[in-house]
Amino acid sequence: MLVSLPPVSVARREARAQAAVAATNTDAMIVTGLSNIRWLTGFAGSNATVLLTDDRITLFTDSRYADRAPRELAEAGSSAEIVIARADLGARIAERLDGASTVALEAEYVTWMQQRDIAGRWLPDHEIVATGEVLDRVRAVKDEAELARIRAAADLVDDALRTITPMLRDQPTERAFAAALEAQIRANGAAAHTVETNLGFDTIVASGPNGAIPHHAPVERVIEPGDLVIVDVGGRVDGYRSDMTRTFCVGSLTADQARHYDTVIAAQQAGVDAMVVGAETNAVDRAARSVIADAGWADSFTHGTGHGVGLDIHELPRVAATSGADDVYEAGTVATVEPGVYLRGLAGVRIEDTCVATIDGAERLTSFPKDPEI
Repeated sequence: MLVSLPPVSVARREARAQAAVAATNTDAMIVTGLSNIRWLTGFAGSNATVLLTDDRITLFTDSRYADRAPRELAEAGSSAEIVIARADLGARIAERLDGASTVALEAEYVTWMQQRDIAGRWLPDHEIVATGEVLDRVRAVKDEAELARIRAAADLVDDALRTITPMLRDQPTERAFAAALEAQIRANGAAAHTVETNLGFDTIVASGPNGAIPHHAPVERVIEPGDLVIVDVGGRVDGYRSDMTRTFCVGSLTADQARHYDTVIAAQQAGVDAMVVGAETNAVDRAARSVIADAGWADSFTHGTGHGVGLDIHELPRVAATSGADDVYEAGTVATVEPGVYLRGLAGVRIEDTCVATIDGAERLTSFPKDPEI
């Protein structure tokens, strides 16, 4: 049965983006981050630049997208003008900056060579200013169409895990289990959606001592009875991703494994409980980390507690001890909560959900059960 998704509308996003650029005290912004461009206009091609001013949005792309770009922008309700440009891109941008003196660049998406071209050849008479994460911060708050796509991506994974998880009893290799899970996600996507579906990222399957490596890549290790197995997996629907980690035990938990697992479950719940509108994101990190520290494993939790999820698998906000005062949950902010305890040479446990902040507290968008024993 095909899943119906609400249509994407970028009209409100355009106003939010223009307000964000105005707050930088510049006259215009050249947008080069492809995820920011897709969020702003609906265009999902691989070659795009957007010029954003207070009264105009212009999308520049090349002739490969002469038919696709108008279709995608119309479907998203974009007001952007489309300009087909290639070698003359700089000149086409310059002619639309009449009266502007200061132009912002997205520092995190512009290479040193691009900056030299823009400042030296394209816009030598303009002041070029580096700005950081302007649109990234705006798009950290998701609208209902975005949330529906993230939920759908999570559902793909939930359904695939229900089918594939029993395979852990058959002593597959990590690679074989990851391949079977990824194939099931793709099959579920093809059956359920007419829009693009795929994996959210490369699946992590880490069994036994490999579980102590947070970003372990699956290898030919056979998953044995008694192993703890970390499975970190995501789906993608119409560009939007989900991110979830579950830790399984092949058989019954030992007393030591149960303490290990229960500590991480408690830490994750503490983090989710702290994810409230108005809270700084480092409060979630502190809440989860304190549970693990109280269990005596402070040095075994070696990464931040989460990150934003959307068109990118890692986006704002940052959920870590180093998060700044600007990293605050608003209603609609989507982020993961994913504490872990990694015991070198023995095993690891990580539990992760993608959540959205609401006025009533955090809502989990990933919902696969957390019963560990297989």
